[in-house]
Amino acid sequence: MDFVEGISRMSDLFGGLSDDDISKLLPLCREKVYQTGTVIFSEGDPCHTMYIVGSGKVAVEIKLHIGRTEETATIDTITRGGCLCCSGLIDPYILTATGRTLERTEAITLDVAEVRGLLEENCEIGYKMMGNLAKVVSSRFQNARETLSHVLSLIFHDFKAPLAAVDSVNRLILGGYVGELNEEQRDMFQSSSKRISTLLNLVTNVIDVTRASAKDLAMSTISLEQVIMDSIELMQPLAKEKGLQMKTELNHSLSPVYGAQDRLKQVLINLLSNAIKFTPSGGIVAVKAKDATDDIQVEVVDTGRGIPAEELPKIFDDFYRGLDLDERGAGLGLSIAKRIIEAHQGKIWAVSPCPGSDKGSQFVFTLPKAER
Repeated sequence: MDFVEGISRMSDLFGGLSDDDISKLLPLCREKVYQTGTVIFSEGDPCHTMYIVGSGKVAVEIKLHIGRTEETATIDTITRGGCLCCSGLIDPYILTATGRTLERTEAITLDVAEVRGLLEENCEIGYKMMGNLAKVVSSRFQNARETLSHVLSLIFHDFKAPLAAVDSVNRLILGGYVGELNEEQRDMFQSSSKRISTLLNLVTNVIDVTRASAKDLAMSTISLEQVIMDSIELMQPLAKEKGLQMKTELNHSLSPVYGAQDRLKQVLINLLSNAIKFTPSGGIVAVKAKDATDDIQVEVVDTGRGIPAEELPKIFDDFYRGLDLDERGAGLGLSIAKRIIEAHQGKIWAVSPCPGSDKGSQFVFTLPKAER
């Protein structure tokens, strides 16, 4: 019982519980030993038992479905004091992962039904344990996201090289390297190149989604005004070609920001590209920026068709393409922009129609000023 009590007191599930609280839980605890490689529980099964690792290591694994292939990814490794199968306390009480021992493991097991019964009788213990549970679930969820991002990055990185090679061959053929093409052949290769370019862009965007975090950004003190002007200069020809007017309203004494210049330019180019794309000829696309108390606020405003109210809450979600699928891409541009801004400790949102108007869209993001 000394082993059980010692592990229970250091468990992340029982953190903050009093001696009296733990004394009520100890009678529910059982000791069990698992040999290396044992599958203690399996994803998708009903959760009847909870575990606290006393010694050893347990890998938490989830299934990944990639096309028709099913792979397994380890999202966490649980060691002394860590808890497993917390989903037994959350309806519908189904295991969300598989647990596999990486070495001989001693564990404390608790019958889920008994634990739920105790928590129903003692609300104070229940409140504390559910608070601990929320922290555990949040940590596992973050680990799962990071694992999936890493897997996606590896997969799409491996896709990029062969796609680029095929695209290069197509361009050589279109350039007459292997002889003249008839009209039908040229149309086929041009169509093929267009599809490959679309795929390459998608691959690049997916890799960007997995890497757009603060630890992946090369940041320094920069002029946001310069980033804005560079982005406008780059997008001006596209706006002119479509017959749009581009305007700027900048406070030329904008405070510097601490950021990744290329990434912030990527955000602005994405927002400007969307504004140009969805604004009809004769319309206006404007960029505004001003100093606020603690941050700088940037707006990209257009006089286009606007965004339907039912779409607004979803436009920054990964792969959300909107209702007008013919006019939209892979649904990653705004998601990447959001990740980049949040990696800079900023915020981004959209309003449609524009304030004081019945049309258009207004995209706004804020960035904290660099510390002086």
